[in-house]
Amino acid sequence: MLRFLPFALLLLLAACHSGAPAADAPADGEAAAAKPRAVVTVGTVQRDTVTDVLRLSALSAYPAKDVLRATTTGYLLAPVPVPGQRVAAGQTVFTLQTKESRVLHLDKLTGDPRLRFSGIIRIKASQAGVLATVDKLAGDYVQDGEQLALSYDRARFGFVLDVPVTQLRYVRVGQPCRIRLPDGRILPGRVAEVLATADAALQTQRYTVRPTGPVPELPENLAVQVEVDRTAPHLTPTLPRAAVLTDETQTQFWVMRLLNDSTAVKVPVTVGNQQTDRVEIKSPAFTSRDKILLSGNYGLDDTAAVKVQRAGQVPPAAAE
Repeated sequence: MLRFLPFALLLLLAACHSGAPAADAPADGEAAAAKPRAVVTVGTVQRDTVTDVLRLSALSAYPAKDVLRATTTGYLLAPVPVPGQRVAAGQTVFTLQTKESRVLHLDKLTGDPRLRFSGIIRIKASQAGVLATVDKLAGDYVQDGEQLALSYDRARFGFVLDVPVTQLRYVRVGQPCRIRLPDGRILPGRVAEVLATADAALQTQRYTVRPTGPVPELPENLAVQVEVDRTAPHLTPTLPRAAVLTDETQTQFWVMRLLNDSTAVKVPVTVGNQQTDRVEIKSPAFTSRDKILLSGNYGLDDTAAVKVQRAGQVPPAAAE
């Protein structure tokens, strides 16, 4: 009997140890209370007046150019114009002296009335414009037909717009548009004409867009953005841009909707026109009772634990 006593005592001690709760193990309520929750703000959808806008790239261009060429062989006389100088139609831009005139000094022989040819040739501008380039200097010897300068007709200034063939139904001749310059200025414009050229690789149709108001001094080949309205202004539900989340490829969009006081769920959405600070929500149809997370929603998983920050409440991080 004494032989089995130590073994019985060991069994009794093991049973007592397994039945007693661990002193340092947290209770279920404490574990749930320790789970972190994101501090968020919520809002509802609003109905705003928006317009579906088609944004396309364009380049500034001077389609009408006047090439000033030498009409004979000779030397250019001073003064010679400079790039950027404005010229009028019929204005003398270059003065050319023939080689024979310089050798015989015909320009200085004025006593004999029979010597009516002085050898001075004046080259005039055929149209008003601005000199874009001046290729020769005073004293240069030029050949017959050689280019001396290039003049741009500012009255024909415009922008060359390439429209993808999939968007041709939204662009028509005479349609008003907006020209957004790189510095943020916006010029009113209209689609002037369609050109009979297309890019075979990109499958785009080329149009000409011209400003309808005062035009600032702009160079050629300046990249701008042309905005064309695809739809008339209409009322539609929108959310702040920060409330709409997307993936890296911007092909999937979703919002976080408040399911109850402490849980937010992920809801896929279909977006429409995206403005500067608002995004159109095409589907699903949210009601005024749906609470959408406006901030603190980035990086949250589906059915995430959250804490709604009330109006005027200081976030915990700011309070510390």
